[in-house]
Amino acid sequence: MDGIVNDASGIPHAGVIVTIGDICIEIIRKPIKNMYLRINASTGAVTVTAPLKLSLKTIQNHLQSKLTWIINAREKAIARKPVFPALIKMESGEKHPFLGKEYTLSMHTNAPSQRIVIQDDILFFYLKANARNEPLFYLQAWYKQQMLALLPGLIQKWEPIIGVRVHAFGVKTMKTRWGSCNVIAHRIWLNLKLIQKPLICLEYVLVHEMVHLLEANHSKRFYSLMTQFMPEWKEHQKRLEPEKTIEMM
Repeated sequence: MDGIVNDASGIPHAGVIVTIGDICIEIIRKPIKNMYLRINASTGAVTVTAPLKLSLKTIQNHLQSKLTWIINAREKAIARKPVFPALIKMESGEKHPFLGKEYTLSMHTNAPSQRIVIQDDILFFYLKANARNEPLFYLQAWYKQQMLALLPGLIQKWEPIIGVRVHAFGVKTMKTRWGSCNVIAHRIWLNLKLIQKPLICLEYVLVHEMVHLLEANHSKRFYSLMTQFMPEWKEHQKRLEPEKTIEMM
């Protein structure tokens, strides 16, 4: 159903969600002259900032006329970089992010045992001489181990708040999304790259997927639940990826 708005006055306000085609679009009013469209590169969420005096009908008609363009731009925006770019050489001096902070890599080959240790601002990587895999393989495995250690506590924290139960969870590399949720199996998958982001970003994506257990679609109810459980979720979303801003009018 196109152009749904939960406002009897017919005038959208900050946080109002309309649906154009199959895309939920948030409309925000500001004292500006032109209308702008933003696509969040991490989630594909679409936001329109519109002038205060612009009518709802005008906004909807313009969005409807640009629907094909919006769909194409949205698909391009959510095409993300690989989790671990090919430019990584695993050499001392490289910067590697972990939980929102960058650490300087200190590589030590021919070590008696294989391990990764963080001390102050240094990520010490000890690699055995007979290691069967490339150093990057072991760094990814370490990232995954750290993330899997964090998730049970976060899930236990949010289950009673949201009122749902997560039956299974996992971590894997994803190219086009931060997380996914199987609402039937109550199984959540999270993107390994989240371990590089601030902890609150990991927590936000987890909450996002857990809320899908209450509302499967990105409907107005879904965003209302997100605001109920995590009022600052939009700020955390913005920290994941910069938004793509396009002037529409």
